[in-house]
Amino acid sequence: TMAPTEIPAEKATPLNENGGSPPVLVHVTAPATLPAGYTFEAQLNEDANKTFTVEVPEGGVSEGQVFLAPVPATMGHAHLNVPTGDWKDSLFSCCSLGVFHPHLWCAICCPQILMGQVMMRLQLTWLGEPGPVVGTRNTFKVCVVLVCAYVIYSTCLEVLSSPYTDASMPPYLPALRAVGSVTFTAWSLYALCKTRENTRARYSIEEKHCKGCEDLCCSLFCTCCAVAQLARHTGEYETYPGACFTETGHPKGTPLVV
Repeated sequence: TMAPTEIPAEKATPLNENGGSPPVLVHVTAPATLPAGYTFEAQLNEDANKTFTVEVPEGGVSEGQVFLAPVPATMGHAHLNVPTGDWKDSLFSCCSLGVFHPHLWCAICCPQILMGQVMMRLQLTWLGEPGPVVGTRNTFKVCVVLVCAYVIYSTCLEVLSSPYTDASMPPYLPALRAVGSVTFTAWSLYALCKTRENTRARYSIEEKHCKGCEDLCCSLFCTCCAVAQLARHTGEYETYPGACFTETGHPKGTPLVV
């Protein structure tokens, strides 16, 4: 079967008719091949008690296709308040919550862990892509395992390399080190880029700089700042405290984002 395709936010739904903030968008999987304008009931987070009506966007959808649909503002479930239409603050507002805030130090010391917390809030996979609840409930744990595995892998290679000088170093050791570094860096970059891209799509945030490659540029050149901005935007640190060692970066029991 073909992998699900995603319809960009600008084709999935227009802004609110009253000129207010854009609605929050969620990923919906088409249950069948449907024409444009067709409506059906969808479940939020696969919860039978949280259903809303979805209208198929222009062009129609194929069975299994993933597209973005607005969540009605009238849904009365508890959730974090995430602004739409623009970022909550700038890319370089890392210290806006104080220099000792957990999200800042997590971004500096291990941005992949903070990225995993953002993925959990948005129910993304470990690659930063939308997925079913069953496929995203362990995303944070997967990110932690990948980070720990890379640290252990690198440490073992350092220990094995210690008896050798640069002249006597077996060629396979630098090669193994390079393979591990490139693989881990490639995953980190791709996952952060996709997480930022899906965050912008969900909250109708347009690119302002480097049109067409802003997510890649921010992920590549401003990794710590980019993941910290994602954490501030999808979290509600003004109401709930931050935490370094929880799955969402908030204490247990804190509502999830839509």
